[in-house]
Amino acid sequence: MLRVLIVDDEKIVRKGLVSLMPWNDFDMTVVGEASNGEMAIQFMETNEIDLLITDLSMPLMSGIELMEEVRKRDPRIQTVVLTMHQDFEYVQEALRLGAIDYIVKTQLDKVQFEDILGRIAAQVKQRAPYKAAPVPKDELDDVEELFVLYALGDEPKLGIQISNKALEADQGCWYWTHLQEQEKEQILEWGRTAVPKTDFALICFKGLKEMDRRSILQLLRFYRKRDLFYEFNPLHAIQIVQVGDTSNHENEEAEIDMKKMKESWLLSDWIYDEAIFAEFVHELKALRLPPIRLTRLFYSLTDEWNRLYREILSKPITIEDFLTSWAQFEAWLREVRDRIKVFNMKQPHSLEIQISITKAMTLTQQMMEQQFTAGDIARMVNMSSSYFSQCFKEIVGDTYSDYLRNIRLKRAKEYLSTTTKTIQWIAEQVGYNDEKYFSRLFRKQVGMLPSEYRQLKWEVDE
Repeated sequence: MLRVLIVDDEKIVRKGLVSLMPWNDFDMTVVGEASNGEMAIQFMETNEIDLLITDLSMPLMSGIELMEEVRKRDPRIQTVVLTMHQDFEYVQEALRLGAIDYIVKTQLDKVQFEDILGRIAAQVKQRAPYKAAPVPKDELDDVEELFVLYALGDEPKLGIQISNKALEADQGCWYWTHLQEQEKEQILEWGRTAVPKTDFALICFKGLKEMDRRSILQLLRFYRKRDLFYEFNPLHAIQIVQVGDTSNHENEEAEIDMKKMKESWLLSDWIYDEAIFAEFVHELKALRLPPIRLTRLFYSLTDEWNRLYREILSKPITIEDFLTSWAQFEAWLREVRDRIKVFNMKQPHSLEIQISITKAMTLTQQMMEQQFTAGDIARMVNMSSSYFSQCFKEIVGDTYSDYLRNIRLKRAKEYLSTTTKTIQWIAEQVGYNDEKYFSRLFRKQVGMLPSEYRQLKWEVDE
């Protein structure tokens, strides 16, 4: 029987889950409930649990903090998070910390209870074979090398059972120690055949002789947090890490000007100049941004690139929600670059002209709320007005005035759909100081007034 603890600061949520969910049907029983993280910790000091269901947003101790504390105390306890729909970033962090699933409170429905518990039970059962027995205190004494298996994805699928000798260092991290040569060869053979096809990384740490158990486990966690994403190459069956070559984890993460970095990637130089692209990639990798932060940055950039290159892309640029390695990310980045370059290589214009037109598109997006003319933009990219207009039409497919009007109206639609700002405010944000003129233009191009468009979108969303 799986012992469950429910933690939520809302009593009605706790009572609802306890009384309405068909726990017995899935071999589960609720052994306790708590209104905050501190009370949950106190409960676990005197009671055994197997599954923790916790809210993310609570007073005294958040769900994330509770998960971190529980993982330190007993990494074998599985966790499911309760969340509101707007807590997306918290959910991502919870999944990174090892949560096996999440329940959206706004979607709780008696009809769905059986599906929810069934899904959670399947996740627990899937991960159960990989749990290890408690680690003996001297297991890591006098160790020179360590074979370590890291799970890379949120829901890793392992093709074979992990050896009985594998011990769990942390959620999604197992290791083998004191192996015989034959056992090492078996692990290496598995690495050669299975690892490249799964969401796992096999690492061999060397040079551990002078380290105690606590230092070794800390090294494994720090390597996963800071280096694994950047050093793992899915084409290699196993990677060797000399302890002296790992990053200095004592240094705090440097302050990074994300706005300036984003502006650099919005310029077109990296698309056309291989040396600049290589420099950008090298500098970005050196920052060692946490994968979730890197993904968030380039998720935002894909929106901007799709705005900039909408007219020249056959389909929108997208990025995976979860990246497993720098190698995967760099391959994606090169693909994005090639997609934009391939189109422009078909153009009869020189590379210099293509860069100027791309720069003009970037400037237009960045200055949208200001008053300017095609002649102003032409001067900014060092072209004459007439030649600029001709080249812009031939490369982009629209006249510059049509392009400017279209992107302004597209941005206005976004504001109308996602904000409650006044029509005057929206008009000014997209470069029109006269609300009446903006409304007439909007109706002419879209077929309805801005207020009517907003009402229609909100009714559809509801």
